[in-house]
Amino acid sequence: MKKSLLFSLMLSLFFTSCQDVGDNTPLLSNSKKKQPVIIVNKNRHLNIPEFWIDKLENPHKIIMNEKEIETFNQNTAHNKHTLTFFKDVNRAYGSSWVKKSILKNYTGIKSRVSYLEDGNKISRMFYENIKQYLNSEAFLSTSVKTRYALTTSYCNQKIVPTELALLKKKYEIHFDRNQNSALDIATPIAILHSTKDGLWHYGIGPTSSGWVRSENIAFGEREEILNYLNSKSFVVTTAAKTSLKIEGHYHDYMRMGVRLPSLLKLDDMTMVMVPTADSNGNLILSNATVKTADVHKGYLKYTAQNILTQAFKFLHAPYGWGGMYGEQDCSKFLQEIYATVGVKLPRNSASQSNVSDAKLELSGLSKTSKHTFLKTTAMVAGSILHLKGHIVLYLGEHKGEPYIIHTVWGSSSRHFALGRTAVTSLNFNNYLGKIDRLTNITLN
Repeated sequence: MKKSLLFSLMLSLFFTSCQDVGDNTPLLSNSKKKQPVIIVNKNRHLNIPEFWIDKLENPHKIIMNEKEIETFNQNTAHNKHTLTFFKDVNRAYGSSWVKKSILKNYTGIKSRVSYLEDGNKISRMFYENIKQYLNSEAFLSTSVKTRYALTTSYCNQKIVPTELALLKKKYEIHFDRNQNSALDIATPIAILHSTKDGLWHYGIGPTSSGWVRSENIAFGEREEILNYLNSKSFVVTTAAKTSLKIEGHYHDYMRMGVRLPSLLKLDDMTMVMVPTADSNGNLILSNATVKTADVHKGYLKYTAQNILTQAFKFLHAPYGWGGMYGEQDCSKFLQEIYATVGVKLPRNSASQSNVSDAKLELSGLSKTSKHTFLKTTAMVAGSILHLKGHIVLYLGEHKGEPYIIHTVWGSSSRHFALGRTAVTSLNFNNYLGKIDRLTNITLN
């Protein structure tokens, strides 16, 4: 009887330990050939937000209240200079500054991209034509009067005015270096310049500047747009993607964190106000409907539970460089999540890691030291970790191992690109060794 009990106990321990081994290691075969990463967590529980929420002593604790978040956003805009409030946009800009900005973008992309999507080398004539298309000779006066617009649909924001993908490396089709960002519907833009044919407009958005197609924007008066953006009754999209209907027909979809003025609730739908354009490109505010389950009246509370719940809604969502394919990259992933609680983050990963004064420089430290600082300084769902060209959200620890959730390309010598949002150990692709900054999304 004792032998049988001892054998059963040993058998149980054997199988339990087998399940625990390599929880943090992507499932790859012993083949020397490069493989796709299909399974990144052998422990299925790691892919559920409640697993991480349950580890917290007080997941409902407010990390920053509304007033603190407002101060945080003001600091991002006015001290860090990585966010532009529409109310702060100048009524006019120096023409030399606008021209210099446009030509700087042109020169920058010309110097770093060499191929078209089909693999052909970009010719010198192509860039000469683009330079002519910039219409820079139109800057005749000393100042440019600002025109005001709202996006009427999801749209790409380009560094130079062309829809052609411009690649740094041959056939690297998922990285259009001309893709500066992607803007959701109702994004305000200060328009400063246009191509001669009027098909493209250059302007300043909340977190980036670039070229947008005229078909995707509507021009309005400054005060009208300000009133629209500052509506006291509003909803925020909380689904990863939310369909928008006008007159009962599908119009577009919005990504997480979009704020829209709300009018009333109709059963399982909520009526909102969205920007549309008349035949002359002028702004018309139209009624539309969204699923009530996909939005929240006002911002969510900034708590660990809410941030983790929102983050996991993207699990397995495809990677999209600069918003390509209507998706998100590492920094946009974080931007959308925090937008649901009213925190406005800058566009790129480096700026995001500098957004708060509550940060810790980790470059040059050993993995052991970095791990120690994570355990003592990082906040679950309130800390972001930066490494060169990438940024991630800290989830906490499991079995002494630090974990993150991130939208990642993540290729390596052993495996093909992960190319999606995933929960991984910080030891995935040696990220623990590479992280150089820990930033808490707090005031102090």
